[in-house]
Amino acid sequence: MKKIFLTLCSVFVALLFWYYLGAKAILKDDSNSFSKLQCVSYAPFAKDESPFLFDKGLVISEENVRNDLKLLSKYTTCIRTYSTVGLEMVPKIAREFNLQMLMGAWVSSDEKQTKDEISTLIKLVNENPEVVRAVIVGNEVLLRGDISDKKLYEYIKEVKSALPNTKVTYADVWEFWIKHPSIKEVTDFVTIHILPYWEDDPMNINESIKHLAEVRHEVEGILGTSDILIGETGWPSEGRMREDAFPSKINQAKFVRDFVSLAQEKNWNYNIIEAYDQPWKRASEGAVGGFWGLFDKDRLDKNVFAGDVSNFPNYKYLAFGSLVLILAFSLLLRNKDISTKKIFLFSVVNTSFAILYMLQVEQYNIIARNYLEFSWAIIVLLTQIFVYYFMLSYIIKEKKTDVIPSILFYLASFIAFILTMNLAFNGRYENFEIYGFIILAISFIWLYKNQYEKLNFGKFEKVLALVLVIGSIITIYNETFLNIFSNIWVILALVFAYILNKGTNKNISLCDLKSLAIYTLVFAAIFIGFKYGFVSNKALATQCNLDSSSLSCGIKDLMGAAVYFGYIGFITILVTVIAFIANKKSYSLIALFFSVGSLILTNTFLGSISFLIAVYLLTKDETKSLN
Repeated sequence: MKKIFLTLCSVFVALLFWYYLGAKAILKDDSNSFSKLQCVSYAPFAKDESPFLFDKGLVISEENVRNDLKLLSKYTTCIRTYSTVGLEMVPKIAREFNLQMLMGAWVSSDEKQTKDEISTLIKLVNENPEVVRAVIVGNEVLLRGDISDKKLYEYIKEVKSALPNTKVTYADVWEFWIKHPSIKEVTDFVTIHILPYWEDDPMNINESIKHLAEVRHEVEGILGTSDILIGETGWPSEGRMREDAFPSKINQAKFVRDFVSLAQEKNWNYNIIEAYDQPWKRASEGAVGGFWGLFDKDRLDKNVFAGDVSNFPNYKYLAFGSLVLILAFSLLLRNKDISTKKIFLFSVVNTSFAILYMLQVEQYNIIARNYLEFSWAIIVLLTQIFVYYFMLSYIIKEKKTDVIPSILFYLASFIAFILTMNLAFNGRYENFEIYGFIILAISFIWLYKNQYEKLNFGKFEKVLALVLVIGSIITIYNETFLNIFSNIWVILALVFAYILNKGTNKNISLCDLKSLAIYTLVFAAIFIGFKYGFVSNKALATQCNLDSSSLSCGIKDLMGAAVYFGYIGFITILVTVIAFIANKKSYSLIALFFSVGSLILTNTFLGSISFLIAVYLLTKDETKSLN
């Protein structure tokens, strides 16, 4: 009877948790706050499309654009576009729905492509003068460092000369207007981007609108003009936390509603980013890049304008998942004659883990983009569900022997290591996969208590523990203590580091790792110098924008492409496989060299896997001699 009662209590608590999170912790309807938005950024790409597919024959469907603009016409009077090539039909369709356009030409370091953009822009404006409210020549070009400010001025002047009756502007993050105030002299008005989430000092949702107003006032004072368009502002509905700036559906709706209300009061000109979620942006901006839309990738309303908003609109499915887990694992109690204390502990752990597990499933459902990422999610979730099972089994065991297969701890530790390296060296766009790892950390601490000596780990595990600590310190430095998700992840990583260190053979000290540490530090110093002195050297980048014919610029572009497309990581894996087959120290050191370089140069996923293998190869023989 006690088992049934406590199981029912578990079910009730889980259902209550999801009901509160999904149906009660919501943003209430505020449909009277505004009627129509002034303007909204529009990219016509469906959920499986991207601008990078134009070279592979992508043709934008006029029918899809028509459906998009028909929907948008109910909520705005204007759309902003960023490019013209491949989007020539947009002005014609915009006219059908009485939409005006802020028409953009994409300016980049590719001069031919830029010329094509500008030529198409001029042609479309001449054909649709009544549709085009203004043209925007270039978007965040100076931020990216694609071209010099002088070259940008030339492009703007070219467009102004060709379109004397059309207003011309340039759009960039507000700091770059302050750095390059002379742009104002060649534009008809100023277009600034203010994105509190993406600021170098991110703003939390409660400070974001105040910050935006202060920034606009500052820019107006410095540039000496009130003719300012806030060309991009908004808030993401999903993604990773930056310091205390938290993406969520509620925060997105709150930001847009509060901003539009203030803009109406102040009589500001603005454009909201963006109309529809764009999954293709996740490749370069992480999960958060794909969730700035007022509508989702399937063109479904996210209730940003009006209506109640929940961060977990699918909470019923998540509650059902938790219910299935609780009931399924409660079957372990059958035919078990155990104390009330153990049944209570079992129920508490089962309830907590069921909720955490479904939170992790939901996170992967949001952030996984492709088959590789779904495969990663499956591996992690399977690891977590097995540990979940062993933890509950351990609670009801009479004899505490054969705690858990060591393969599960190693697998969990390797995954934690990879994620920590991602966050430490390429964290801007990585996510904090904390929910399932809370299950793992609690379980391993509980299962291994008073049994650390039996683990008898060697140098390999000692190195992992040390690097996890270093990675955690770097993560805290990058994220600051304001980021609660980062803080939780660091605690979880340190739990794994603690177990790895505590279970290490007592005969192994840090001094035994001196040789490996020296190699690693030297390799790291080499690649840090190479990264900041060459690959990310802003002075060299500016010089290459003016003249890219030099050998150093060619090498820099080659390295940039190798890093961006992940070639460094693939080369590192290849070198590591060769080292593994050769099984020689010299080869293993070369693999270590490449793996450290891959980490520093932000190809962290494959770099961290290679690092694990290289360290194993360099420590395995010495570890055997101790046993």
